[in-house]
Amino acid sequence: MLKFENISINHKTEFEKYINESNKLNSISDFNFFFLWNTRNNIQIAFFSNYCVIKGVWGNKTYFYSPSIETIEDFEIIFKELEIFQKGKNFYFAGLSSNIVNTIKCIPNNCSITFDRNASDYIYSTLDLMNLQGKKFHAKKNFVNSFKNHYNYEFIEYDKSYYKEIINLYDNWMKNSEHSVDKQEKVAIELALDNYKELGLKIGLLLIDGIIGAFSVSAISVHNIAQVFFEKADVNYKGIYAMINYLTANTFLNNTEFINREEDMGIEGLRKAKLSYNPTLIYEKYLLECKYE
Repeated sequence: MLKFENISINHKTEFEKYINESNKLNSISDFNFFFLWNTRNNIQIAFFSNYCVIKGVWGNKTYFYSPSIETIEDFEIIFKELEIFQKGKNFYFAGLSSNIVNTIKCIPNNCSITFDRNASDYIYSTLDLMNLQGKKFHAKKNFVNSFKNHYNYEFIEYDKSYYKEIINLYDNWMKNSEHSVDKQEKVAIELALDNYKELGLKIGLLLIDGIIGAFSVSAISVHNIAQVFFEKADVNYKGIYAMINYLTANTFLNNTEFINREEDMGIEGLRKAKLSYNPTLIYEKYLLECKYE
């Protein structure tokens, strides 16, 4: 029987015991993915047998995730537990990989599976983002070189003396954002700034003439996959996004093979930006919807 409790930093070590290597490229395999977005105290966690299950509630919809699924047998065991737990209430089973979905033999008549393009992850070769070599990275390389030539900059690691300045940068970025922004994102960033040591986060600050022009928040998983959670910049500095991306990869993530820069949420501008960095692959995710009511 699933027994959920509110997620906390104390669950991080236990969570990491139940991540299957086959899921290592999936963003839901990083504890920080859930902890940082527990902005309304709406995310819970449960452990049973050899599995970990995450529950999130947004609006009136309940979503479940599990980084522990390696085989179709794992999926079936967890799915059965979810049905028992929900007691006839609607729910979603999210973040499912294509290899699991393609081996599901049958699903109940009240359930359906759809490709969740908006939640699919962008996976990049770390060496690609470090070196920006070849024609396909020509424009990014030019931005980086131009930035180096035009600005007096420094890239440093965060400490809490920069807290207020980062929040001010975020507030200004949000005012000028060209696309809709989840208002809870600021809360998630504050959680990262408050708990970065305990979570093992790397927060990089790009200073221009001593003032923060951009910051990034990233981490490296137990399977040595890097994940970038946030990246914000003052676009008045030409090429600054290319530069913060380049510096983060070279400074904090250079010993990894892949970098997961997460989903685009269906935002056109964000999708275009993520594709412009030539992902090695887009990690496809699927959504199982179960309707009982």
